[in-house]
Order: sequence, then C-alpha cells, then structure tokens
Amino acid sequence: MKNRLLLKFIRLKIIFLPAIIILNHFSFAQSENDRDLALHYFMQGEFLLKQGNYASAILELQEAIDLDPNVSTIHVSIADAYRRLGKNRRAEIHLDIALDLNPKEVEAHELLGELYISQKRLLEAENTYNELNRIQPDNIDYIFALADICRIQKKWHNAIDYYLKAYKVNSDLFSALENAIQISLATNDYIKSEEICELLIIENPNSTKYLEILKDLALYNDKFDKALDIIKKIEQLEKPNKKNFLQKSAIYNQLNKPYLAIDEMLNAYKIDSLSADILNELVNLFLNVGEKVKALNYNNILLKNSPHDARGFINSALIFLESENPRGAISSLDTVANKFDNNYTVNYLLGISYYQVEDYLNAESYLLKALTIFPKSRSVKHNLALIYDVLEKWIKSDEIYVDLISTDSTDAQAFNNYAYSLVERDQDYDLALELAKISIKLKPDSAPYLDTIGWIYFKLKDYDNAIKYIKESLAIDSKSLVIKEHFNTVIKARSEKVFKKNVQQAVIQDSSKILSP
Repeated sequence: MKNRLLLKFIRLKIIFLPAIIILNHFSFAQSENDRDLALHYFMQGEFLLKQGNYASAILELQEAIDLDPNVSTIHVSIADAYRRLGKNRRAEIHLDIALDLNPKEVEAHELLGELYISQKRLLEAENTYNELNRIQPDNIDYIFALADICRIQKKWHNAIDYYLKAYKVNSDLFSALENAIQISLATNDYIKSEEICELLIIENPNSTKYLEILKDLALYNDKFDKALDIIKKIEQLEKPNKKNFLQKSAIYNQLNKPYLAIDEMLNAYKIDSLSADILNELVNLFLNVGEKVKALNYNNILLKNSPHDARGFINSALIFLESENPRGAISSLDTVANKFDNNYTVNYLLGISYYQVEDYLNAESYLLKALTIFPKSRSVKHNLALIYDVLEKWIKSDEIYVDLISTDSTDAQAFNNYAYSLVERDQDYDLALELAKISIKLKPDSAPYLDTIGWIYFKLKDYDNAIKYIKESLAIDSKSLVIKEHFNTVIKARSEKVFKKNVQQAVIQDSSKILSP
C-alpha cells in the first residue's frame, strides 16, 4: 500500500510541476477563473494520457491550449498524445510550436528526436540530439543516441567518437568502449582500435581477451616490440603456452633476431615435440642461420614423425640445393614426386634441380606441372623461358617474356633476359637495346644487367659504350667468368679496330708520299 501511495505522489508531482508553469503564464494573461480552468483541462489531459486514453487526452489538452496557446508544456503533452495515435504530422507541428516558445524545452526535443527516428529521418534526428547534447552535455542517453544514429547511417568514425565521448563523461561506462572497439575492428580501423583497446585494458588490466586483441593490433601495425611486451604481460596472467612461443619466435624473426627466434621455437618444441609445424619452422630457422647440420637433424625427425607431410622432403631438397647439390635434391624428391603430384613446391624444386644438371626435358616437364598448379607463378615462367632459350624454342621463350613484361612493367629480370636472349641469337639488336635500357633503369647496380647492355653495344660495334658498361659490371662482380670473358672480347675487338684504322692511315700516308712530286 505504501508503495502505491508513493507512486501516486510521484505521479501527481510530475503533473503538478508543469501546472505551475501554466499558472505563471496565466497570471499575466488571463483571469483567475480561466487560469484555474486551463489547469483543470491540462491535468485531466495528463491523467488521460497516462491512462492510455489518447483521443480524450487530446480533447482536454486542446481546451487548455485554447485558453492559452503560449505554454510550451501543453504543446509537448498534446504532441505526445498525437504521436501515440500515429498522427506524426500533428505531433510535429505542436513540437515545433513548443520549441518556438521555449528552444530549451528538453522534452520537446526528445519527442521530436524519437519521432524522426521512427520515420527514419536520421539526419534530422541527429541534429535534434546534437541540440539536446548542447543543452545537457553530460547526459549519457543523448550521447548514446547520437552514437546509435551514426551507426545506423554507417558513419562509423562519428559513432566511435560519440562512444568515446560517453566514456569520457562517465568512465564507468565500459559498454561504450566495447561498442567503440566492435565498430573500429569491423571497419578495419586498426589505429583507432589500438587506442580504444588501451583504454579497455586500463579499465580491466587482467583481461587476457583485450591483451590478445591489442597484441594482434600491434602485430598488424608492425609494432613488434610492443607485441612482445604484451605477450610477456599475458604470460604473467597465464601459463606460457605453445602459441605464445610461436608468436614470439615469429616476431624475433621479423626483428632479424634469428637466434632468439630459435630459442622461442625450441621452447615450443619442448611443449609439443610431435608438431610438424614446429619441426618445420626449426628446420627453416636453422637453415636461415646456415646451421645445416641442425636443420638436417630436425628435418629427419619431421620425416620420421610425419612421412606423409611434403614439407620434410621439400626441406631435404632445399638443404641439398643450399649445398649446391642439385642431384641430392632430385634424389630426395624424385621417389615421392607421384605421392605429392599436386604439390607446387615439389614440382618446382624438381624442375629447377633438373635445370641445374642440364636435364632440360625433365626440368620442363616438372615446371609445366608446377605452372598448372599455380598458373601465376612468375618464378616458373622465368625458368621455363631460360629452358626454351637453351633448347632454341624461341617462339615459346618470347611468348613467356612478353607475358612477364606485359603483366609487370617492373620485372627487370624479364627485360634483361629477353634482351640477352635476342642478342645471343643475333636478332633485333635495337629491341634488345631498348629492353636492356629498361632493365638497368629499374636496377642500375645489377652486374648481369650492365653486362647485357654492354654486350649488346659490342654486337652493335659501339666498343666504347660496351667497355663502359662491362667495366661497371666487373666493378660490381669481379669474379664472374662470363663478364670477364665479355670484357676481354670487347677489348680485343676494339684493339683490332684501332690497329686496322692505324694501318689504313699509314697506308694512305705512304701512298700520298709516293704520289707527291
């Protein structure tokens, strides 16, 4: 009973407050009887409105407006009744009147905002809630409403800013930060996500969930040192695990700290010595630092534990190729090639290994298989073009070079190899020269490319330019036998040309002496 009386008192208080405002208006404009009558109609209207009898409420409130149309509160109440009856246009008219009478009428703004949202007039709703936010800047409901409106309009950055504003007004609003990070992650705004996640961690420093998100964001933004620090914090909150060791190893590898990367991978290996992924990474890490024996040892374990995993056989081939032993690579892969017939790397490594031992037919066969598996592989195309050059299948090699150049205008190797192919078969020196010029423009410090253009100038009998470029090439790679041979050939040709020129001049001089009187 007490609770009901309290509710009744609160309701009467709510009704009475606007009535006082009406009385104040009437005290200047109307007689005391009209004022009392207007108050009576208003209170009756409010009572009926709260009872859900909206049509009757409108009749009572209209009577109050007729007595004095200049009270904003009455217009707000009648607008509310019209809104509930679905007569939005009439409701909007009265709300506009209320705001003309009192621009700071909060309830009028609120009802107008709700009206706009229900009609999906989102820009007008946003303007209305912006005005409410200006009137009451610390009202969280208005800020959240603005955030939600911007979210509906896909104004993602604005929505995030409003959620952050709500958090600044009330730092207890953890949900505001959660909403903000959801949007920033969904819209791939990882810089903003990182900022928001920092705030979430300040609020909940022991949350591994947000630490994991922040770590992933740091990795995405290439902040590797920060990612390492975050992993260490995670390890303080939970036991070190395989995933953390693997991530730390990958980070140290990115930071060019290979031995630290190996240490972390070995920690992961202690936890899971059967993992093919861990064993494979250990092989690659040891290969990268030149420790082939250790790489081979871990690869043997991989082969023993996972005989159906192609990576063990691929690693064996790579170790042989690192040791300049292509036949060893062939022996490690050839017997299992059928088993891994659809594996690109197996076919590619067999192709380049056979190329190195000058078995061009097998090289072509395996490289074509690799290209079928991965049609966009430029490495395969480059190697096939070289094979076709050797086999003098120049129509095929030219097709590949044109394809490589047309699909990537920065492929300096394609320009150079095509130029060298043309000049070696003594065809189209002018085209070869243009291709060579492009290759050295793309990579001006490449010894092979400088040698190519020098060799083209030699073929064009421009010995001065030939010597210039091949000399530059030798300065970069003084051990290349091919470049040395080219240089000697050009020097010899120029010397012969100079010698012949001197002999001709001497003969002309002698002839002129004989003919002179």
